[in-house]
Amino acid sequence: MGEEVIDPNSCNPSRFIDCLIVFSGFLASIIQPVILLFSGKDVNDAIWPHAYRTLQMTMILRDNIEIMIFLALILFTISIVFITYQIKGKSNNLIIQRILLFLLGLNCGFIMLYFLLDIFYLRGAFLLLPTAYGIILFSTLLIVGGVPRLPTIESRYQFATRSLHLLGVFFAAWLLMPGIPAMIGIAPSPPEKPIIGYGANPGPFNTTMTIHPYLMPEEVEQIILSQEQDVDFSVYLTLPELSEDLPLDSIPLALLSHGWGYPVYNEYTDWISHLSAKGMAVAFIQYPSYIDPPIPDGLTGIDIEGASNYPHHEYRALAIASALNTLQDVALDNSRHETVNLALGNVSINPSHLWIGGHSLGGAYSFIQLYESMERGWGNETLFIDIESGWTRPNQIELQPNLSRIPSDTMVHIARGVDDMTVDACYSVYHQQVFNFLPNEHVLYIELQSDLYGFPRLVGTHYLPTDSVHDILADFGVYRRIDAQADWVVARSRGDYITEDWAYQHLIDSDLLRDMGEWSDGTEVLPLLVYQDALNTVEKFEYCETFEGQL
Repeated sequence: MGEEVIDPNSCNPSRFIDCLIVFSGFLASIIQPVILLFSGKDVNDAIWPHAYRTLQMTMILRDNIEIMIFLALILFTISIVFITYQIKGKSNNLIIQRILLFLLGLNCGFIMLYFLLDIFYLRGAFLLLPTAYGIILFSTLLIVGGVPRLPTIESRYQFATRSLHLLGVFFAAWLLMPGIPAMIGIAPSPPEKPIIGYGANPGPFNTTMTIHPYLMPEEVEQIILSQEQDVDFSVYLTLPELSEDLPLDSIPLALLSHGWGYPVYNEYTDWISHLSAKGMAVAFIQYPSYIDPPIPDGLTGIDIEGASNYPHHEYRALAIASALNTLQDVALDNSRHETVNLALGNVSINPSHLWIGGHSLGGAYSFIQLYESMERGWGNETLFIDIESGWTRPNQIELQPNLSRIPSDTMVHIARGVDDMTVDACYSVYHQQVFNFLPNEHVLYIELQSDLYGFPRLVGTHYLPTDSVHDILADFGVYRRIDAQADWVVARSRGDYITEDWAYQHLIDSDLLRDMGEWSDGTEVLPLLVYQDALNTVEKFEYCETFEGQL
């Protein structure tokens, strides 16, 4: 009772139901991106929630390989039990069978989404996730269909189902095979995170953070879309906890901007900690991404040479200016916030020694931060600019920083992962050209190469500077540079020439900058690629001369 024996040569309505159940599972896996697409979202926004869940799942699998192996063994054992059951001439319980068919469709949908993400974003970064999908697919197919058999021509239905079943099993085996060396621990592992020095855990200071909401300009408030209407836009101020016996009069200031649609402090805490723990006050500036400003009649969108003319820049610049006014009030004026006094005592924050940086659109908005800083007289003694995976900067004349005011020894890092599928390299290439009046050795375009040699794979994606993708590649390629940048700014503010020179050697085009360590078998991790004039000296960037972005 509750069991159904199906004649492969009969026309049974249950076959249609089974197909419908598989399709329902498939539809359930892709329904969220589909709904978001039909609601007016672009492809990036539609796929982002699933992409983020995919990322989180991959990180969980990396940290729990033993559990993954255990669950795989359980699934394979269950599969053998069901196969044995079927060999004895018994069919699966109908309810169980159809639940499994739904899970089969669900898994197939997730596999399809994975391959789409891998093509456009992941670039082979995730190894264990397809392995997990392969394990689930392999087990489900064995439980549902039993031992694979060669198709016969007894009936078209049987030929089709046996063929699909056989191909599915082989496909599942193909999915899981690359992950086996990683699961059993024979794949070379990446270098260990530095224990001391640049790239190690943040230090020497502990840090404390306070949140200071700022007044959003009315004209900006009116155009913020529903996605961000519940965001209390603020300045997140992180300060080092200084010892009372430390002979300091002041500490430098850092301004950090987040990526588009990503005003999430918790995704940039690693970056912030590496800056602040060196002895810097770090202001993480939230600005609105989802805005709908009025578009002037006749305006044609232009996005060339790394800059664009859309009015969105102007409204976000107003928000950033308001945020910096709040920063001035709570941290820089004599009547500063009591939390600042509690952390720093009698030590002041001196914006004359300044670090400016950001990620993605926030990287491009380093130019807005630079404009505001120059107008306020900040960064006139020391200035470091760090643009990570920078997107389009504003081309409006009124938002252009007065570059004549920046110190002649200013240093600039413009970095991007080679497999950044979100923002084209040409933006970074042209951002570098803005600073071509500075010494070439001070303005570097840095590429983080992907290295798929061992496990975990090291892939230079768009999201390396965020907490969610903090891996060994980020430790060596991002945070080691951040530490050196902070050390350089802090040392100059203190007149510490020895530390300044040591940091400087890690910031120019040198082996200290490029070296990325070794895999566990002694093979060198692919080094950073460094260019002093990428647009005019590197053949692969020649296409940038005619590149136009899409607004």
